[in-house]
Parts: sequence; structure tokens; C-alpha cells
Amino acid sequence: MPRPTIGDAKRTAILDDIRAGEKSARQIARDHGVAQSTVSKLAKDAGITNAFDRSKTKNATEAARADNAALRASTSRRFLEKANQLLDQMDQPHVAFNFGGKDNTYNEKQLDRPPVSDLRNLMTAAAVAVDKHLVIEKHDNSGESHAAVDQWLEEMTGL
Repeated sequence: MPRPTIGDAKRTAILDDIRAGEKSARQIARDHGVAQSTVSKLAKDAGITNAFDRSKTKNATEAARADNAALRASTSRRFLEKANQLLDQMDQPHVAFNFGGKDNTYNEKQLDRPPVSDLRNLMTAAAVAVDKHLVIEKHDNSGESHAAVDQWLEEMTGL
């Protein structure tokens, strides 16, 4: 069976989309009901060599990856600093207070250190902060150079 040919109007519309440079070959193929290989062949035959250049996308992806890594490092550091602050609070004077009674009064008492229940809460909060710090560190030091989305993008763009 012979291959179907595309009409001049469709060919012109496809070439117009290729020259506009706003869509991927896959999207142009979908929009015009042709194979992606047809779009690529039309671009090649028309001498359009950089029609689907994704270097800008690659650069933007690299920049976003670097920005995300820097933000994770900052967040990881903050978790660690907060954990240390919480641990320090365990040995500092503490104000125990209470609202209540029929007159809704406020009472407070200065203690040398927090009561056991508050110590437990401080320890738990510090442990969670350290755990989150370690999760971020493990992610960034896992040996993988990019996330699944980044790998998918590279596969799609061929870069």
C-alpha cells in the first residue's frame, strides 16, 4: 500500500509551525495528524536544521537544578540549626504557664529547665529536624545527577 501524501496546504502549515519554533516536533505532529518523523523530515528537507533545538530548555533545566540544590542546602542547614536550638532549650530556664479557672486567670512560674513533657517535645522536634536534614543530605549525595523529571526531559529532548 502506498504511503499517504500530505497536501500542499498541510505541508505549508507544518512548515509554518516549525519555523515559528514554539512547538515540539511531537506537538506539531499531533496538531496536524501526521507522524513525528514526517515533521522532522519536512524540517530537514526545508533546510531547517535547528528547528527543535532545546539548548535553552537544557540550560534552564540546569539552572533550575542548581537553584533547587542551593535552596535544599539552605533548608537542610536551617533544619540542623533549629535542631541545635531546640536541644539548647532543654537546658535553659523555662516559663511554665497556665490559663484557666472560672476567672480565666493567667499564672506563670520560672523553672530551671522545662518539665519532662516539654523536654520530650523538644527532643522529638529536634530529632525530626535532624531526620529531615539527613533526608535532604542523602538526596543530594545519592550519586544520582538528576531527578526522574530531569532524566525524562533529557530523553525527550535528546540532550
